[in-house]
Amino acid sequence: MLMSDVFVALAQAHGIVFRPSPALGVHAPLTLTGPDMPATPYDVHTTGALYPSRVRRYSVDRYALAAARPRPLVIAASATRAARDTALEVGVSLLVAPDGGPVTGVLIDASGRTHVVDAPTAHEAADEAPRRSGRTPWGAYALAISLLHDPTPRSQAALACEVSLTQPRVSQALRDMHAFVAREPAGWAVRDSDQLARWLRDRYPQPRTSATWLTLDAPVLATRAIAGALEDAGVRYAVTGQVAADSYAPWARPTRTTIWADQLVDLSAVGCTPARATDATVTIAVPDDPYALQDATLRGGLHLADPWRVWLTLAQDGDDAAADRLREKLVQAA
Repeated sequence: MLMSDVFVALAQAHGIVFRPSPALGVHAPLTLTGPDMPATPYDVHTTGALYPSRVRRYSVDRYALAAARPRPLVIAASATRAARDTALEVGVSLLVAPDGGPVTGVLIDASGRTHVVDAPTAHEAADEAPRRSGRTPWGAYALAISLLHDPTPRSQAALACEVSLTQPRVSQALRDMHAFVAREPAGWAVRDSDQLARWLRDRYPQPRTSATWLTLDAPVLATRAIAGALEDAGVRYAVTGQVAADSYAPWARPTRTTIWADQLVDLSAVGCTPARATDATVTIAVPDDPYALQDATLRGGLHLADPWRVWLTLAQDGDDAAADRLREKLVQAA
């Protein structure tokens, strides 16, 4: 789900818009205001399916609200009727934003008044590749990336140590990749890096939670400004996409930047405004991959995502020329 599409829909259907925040990150709630709605700071949480038991985790007591703390706002991909009723009962604002569907729900403003939301979304689900059902095998994907980085044969025990998996899980993952890896006397190694990379590309999912912004600054300058603000706010991040690729394997001048972070943040304090994905030059995404931020490296003053994950971002975004250039360099360096 794209948070930017949620807020674009609110603006178009109800005139509810962002108010720029003076701070950013963990100390900067998102402030919304509208024609009949006073400026209200919200502590935003995102989730997939929402049930009543989870709603109560986000509720706050009246004393906290009286102390002018931000009100809780949950943005969910789906919610049961009971969850919607519970949210209203405990004072939690709830927006339900299914892929491709209308944004619906209730916002509770600073005065405690409710605002019913029914806004068509700007996001087109047809533009996204369908997600695979079942649990995502992040460990297997991390193993594939580790093998692509280093073709040297290693034992299953050594591979398990590299990606923090159990040896049985590594064995299972290697069976899934049997067409691209081979067991040699010294251990397991990649036998066809191109095919393994394609296997990974076809399966690696994009982040489910992201927000898109527009800035007039050049992407590299914008990235440095955003990264500095994220660091000041204590938010972990990793630059990926075009800007990261330009550091690893320069190809063309970046036209946009993609940054993974451990939470969505309000970027209005660094000169960004919310925008639809088609118009955006900045994307902030919360990666589902637990290795994405963990494997970032500091390079040129920025925390960059692992280069193979940068390649995945380029491929998913349709930046084929830059993706091919980066993959060629990575294969040569392995």
